[in-house]
Amino acid sequence: MDDDDEVELVANEISRYLTKHAEAADSLEGIQRWWLTRIRIEEAAQRVKRALESLVHRGTVVMEVLPDGGVLYRSACR
Repeated sequence: MDDDDEVELVANEISRYLTKHAEAADSLEGIQRWWLTRIRIEEAAQRVKRALESLVHRGTVVMEVLPDGGVLYRSACR
């Protein structure tokens, strides 16, 4: 991926953030620290969730719903 492609990816991330938070405004440092980090964390969380769902479906991981509604994941080979 060349520099122009990477710049376009960041531009897309900023645009997505502004779509969700139309009133947002920040400095360069704030955008780097808060907007982009938040987007990447949210996207990573979605990938982790999908990966866990896949592992549960395969029978590799067991999902346990706790009485308070929280969820734990553990190895199926226990």
